[in-house]
Amino acid sequence: MRQKWSQMGFMCLFIFMIGFMAACSSDNQSAETSNGTDTESTDEKVELRMLWWGSQDRHDRTLEVIDLYMEENPHVTISPEFTGWDGYWEKMATQAAGENLPDIIQMDYKYLAEYAGKDLLADLTPFVESGVLDLSDVEDTYIDGGKLNDQLFAVNIGANAFAMAVDNAMFEEAGVPKLEPGYTWDELKERAKQLSDNLGEGVYGVQPNAGIMAFKHYLRQHNKWVYSEDGTELGYEDDQLLVDFLQITVDMLESGAAAPPDVFMTAGANVEQFPIVNEETAVAMDVHSNQLIAIESAAGRPLDLMLHPSLEGGELGHYIKPGQFLSVSTHSKEQEEAAKFISFFTNSIEANEILNAERGVPIAGKVREHLKENASDAGKKMFEYVELAQEYSREIDPPDPQGSTEIESLFENEVADPIYYGEITPEEAAENFRAKASEILAKNK
Repeated sequence: MRQKWSQMGFMCLFIFMIGFMAACSSDNQSAETSNGTDTESTDEKVELRMLWWGSQDRHDRTLEVIDLYMEENPHVTISPEFTGWDGYWEKMATQAAGENLPDIIQMDYKYLAEYAGKDLLADLTPFVESGVLDLSDVEDTYIDGGKLNDQLFAVNIGANAFAMAVDNAMFEEAGVPKLEPGYTWDELKERAKQLSDNLGEGVYGVQPNAGIMAFKHYLRQHNKWVYSEDGTELGYEDDQLLVDFLQITVDMLESGAAAPPDVFMTAGANVEQFPIVNEETAVAMDVHSNQLIAIESAAGRPLDLMLHPSLEGGELGHYIKPGQFLSVSTHSKEQEEAAKFISFFTNSIEANEILNAERGVPIAGKVREHLKENASDAGKKMFEYVELAQEYSREIDPPDPQGSTEIESLFENEVADPIYYGEITPEEAAENFRAKASEILAKNK
């Protein structure tokens, strides 16, 4: 009898041990799944949209990075939307009005305050604090440009500086000394005339720039800015500053130093059609350092970057600018996933090898050092130019106020374009601009 009970006890113990081991095995499998080591992902499917502007070269690079991200994150699908600069902000305005902005938006410094002020951009600070958006390898200098009132509305995806693209081989062919840092506006006019005279019919010294970016640079050299601190009026009182600035372009057009408008007005922001790409000018005055890679690629020959002219006795006009930002729209239902992609875009060395600093110098330290060491010739020129521009730069001005996009269009359509075509005098343009710009900015009071 005692032997029978002993046998039954042993069998019960045996069954208990088998059940215990099975339970442990089940728990281990659950743990593996929760730690992400199982081959089957438990992540829910996420669909994002991303919008950006740029050249075909930028489109190709960005699409490849999107594919890389989706390969590493198979639960995420990112639908790309891209266009050139022309029409980009009209598309954004239409989508904003329909409350249908993409999850991830390429943003520009001059539009940042306007879109944030209309509550269209999400504050990314909580994602930085949680570590979802990793900016631990980024210096404050590169972060601060995307902040308004201590809220982070945009992440800088490439620092750059205002520049001129130059073809030094054309300078050499024309027997004209190349431009060196510190040259003046008068020296630019003189050498541009020499280039036009010596390079033959249909080739000109410069593609002129009477646009607002160049005017901002000119104002900074006079220690002024376009807008007042509160954004309710123009920041300069003497209209002679705008008159003198526009007269530079008028002089170069009248002397033949600058290409006439029919040579460059059709190009817009399409680098493939820039006159310097087609060897119609030796200088393009309205570029940023991050554009060199695309311009060189389109031209198929080496080009260089040069600072804008100095003002004798004036202040430094240059500043280091966030080339573009990535922002997350408040319309997005997947803001955290969008922030994860921006973190990848910022920190992934593999992704940035594809991007190749086309948008500007990367902001993450390890990425920046890696790319600089392995950069193409055009990339090295860009890095070197940003370093040079830092020597001729001072602090960046605040983001443009609300209404600045309307003022940009006003300046382009009623100041720059009529000046190019000789339809208006600098004095008339300056007076007209002040009257209409003041009316727009008064709405901010």
